[in-house]
Formats: sequence, C-alpha cells, structure tokens
Amino acid sequence: MSELSRADIRKLVMEAMLSSSPGSSSSSSGGKTRKSEMKQFSESKSGQVVQREGRKIQSCSEAIKKVAEDQTGAMRETLDRIAEFVEKTGSCLSGMGSLSEGSSMCESLPTVSELKQLHKDIARLEK
Repeated sequence: MSELSRADIRKLVMEAMLSSSPGSSSSSSGGKTRKSEMKQFSESKSGQVVQREGRKIQSCSEAIKKVAEDQTGAMRETLDRIAEFVEKTGSCLSGMGSLSEGSSMCESLPTVSELKQLHKDIARLEK
C-alpha cells in the first residue's frame, strides 16, 4: 500500500467536498467546475492590481536586504527578518493567481511566530 502525500489527501478532500455540496453536480452546471472566491478575485481586474502591487512589495524586500548588508549586529539581523517578512507577504499577493486548486495562500504567508519575533527584535532595537 503506497503512502498518500499531503497534496493527494487535499485533492481527495476537495473532490469529496465539491461532489457532495448541493448544486455542484456537473450535470446540473453544464460540466463547469466551481471556482473559489479567491480564484474569481485573482482573475478580476482588481485581483490583477493586487498581484501587481504584490510584486512591488517583493521589490521593496530587495531594497531592505541591500540596506541590511551595510549594517551590523542586531540591526542587520532585524532588517533581514523584515525583508523576509515583506518578501513572503509580497510573494503571497503576487502569486494569488497561480494557486492550484487545493493549495492555500495561508501556506505562503509569514507565520505568527515570525511576526512575534520581528516585534521582539524591533523592541530590542528601541531600547
């Protein structure tokens, strides 16, 4: 018996959810598959704007990294963490249109622990 990967399990769950939801049978909808609200938004004009702005946010991360290279000690570490946080946020926004079914934007967002660490680092610099 082969092991199922996380992606396989998600696919199975999504198929089960879509097939069991009312009004989602392919015969009643003319063979169309249901799109998530996120997918619909990412394909809209507004969604395209958000993705473009996400790419700009990612480029800001590069500028922060360059500044961090000129710093030393705790300031350098903190700026590197800020750049990583900003890059993850921008990447999440810019990639929202390329999400495959069953994947989540939440997986690419910075974690709460990363935000808490960033908060501690900044507080340490303010002392």
